[in-house]
Amino acid sequence: MNRAPGGIFIGCGEVSGDMYAASLARSLRAAGYDGPLSGMVGERGAAAGIESVRDASELHLMGVGEVLHAIPRLLRLRRELADFVTKGGFETVVLVDSPDFHLPLLSMLRSRGWRGRAVYAVPPTVWAWRGERVKALIRDVDLCLPLFGFEHDHLVERGVSSAWLGHPLVDDFPANPAPPSGDRIALLPGSRGSEARALLPALRECALMFRAEGLVPVFSIAPGMSEAAKEWMRGELRGFELFEGGARELLGLCAAAAGASGTVAVEAMMLDRFMVVMYRTGILTWLAWKLLGRTKNVSIPNILAGRNVYPELLQWDATGERAFREITSYLKDGSRRDQVHDGLAAARARMGKGRALDFWAREVLSPAGAEGTGR
Repeated sequence: MNRAPGGIFIGCGEVSGDMYAASLARSLRAAGYDGPLSGMVGERGAAAGIESVRDASELHLMGVGEVLHAIPRLLRLRRELADFVTKGGFETVVLVDSPDFHLPLLSMLRSRGWRGRAVYAVPPTVWAWRGERVKALIRDVDLCLPLFGFEHDHLVERGVSSAWLGHPLVDDFPANPAPPSGDRIALLPGSRGSEARALLPALRECALMFRAEGLVPVFSIAPGMSEAAKEWMRGELRGFELFEGGARELLGLCAAAAGASGTVAVEAMMLDRFMVVMYRTGILTWLAWKLLGRTKNVSIPNILAGRNVYPELLQWDATGERAFREITSYLKDGSRRDQVHDGLAAARARMGKGRALDFWAREVLSPAGAEGTGR
């Protein structure tokens, strides 16, 4: 029997965060934890046995500009979740990604006198921007569980408690992925409605160009999107082939891809698939990134590889024509393909060891730390 007094609260706000929350819940049960699991999760988290008190889709927002209109609702949601944690006697809180919401939530809990253990899985990317958040991590978080080794190093160097073994996706993909083949091109607008609205016009333009070349564009409709967003996308993409499963399944069927930055780019890397990373957002978010950003890359595979393996088309450069040119160049240029796949192999080698989620579960359940902590 392995029971945390008062139970464990798990919070997430992104589709990828829900994936990690669900996997962590299963690892906690496998480790022998038999206490309550409750929180704000999506479909996957609920299916994994987490009692969903609020749906993670309530945080499906993107960037500074898109959040402004939702501030009153988000403030109310934060108060309600803080009430739930304190009145429910939860002694452990695990937060996954979504720092714009989760850091203020944790600060509110601490200000109310909550003295439980706070674990931040997929902590804020302070190495890329908003470095001042390190202060909140030191003040309010007992342990961070980052996805990448370079993140762990950055946190530890700045006095943040952190542990790392590897990326959870290492266990989900073969060590030697099958080579890309066929004539399908995956087009990935993203898992958030605002993200999809920003990228869809360029991707649709790109799709028409691929069709003219005899290739088959396939659009992904992410399972974690709201039903309203899915219905809107189906209407916008009439006449195109649609795929409503997970992005990784679609990537495995395709020769190359173009679309949103984020977890899907890491999945493409793990499958050894070339991808054009595209990013468009509101002007306020873009200006904030330009002013506060601390890295020249937005794509994790490029950061891991130490060079631009994946083209990054940002803001006004994120056009269908540019994406089309990059993918056709890759498909036609054997030398470039070799360089791409060498870079992807180098990036995969920096993903760390397997069984990361079992490691996370041990860390959540053991305040003293599990064996193998750190690097």
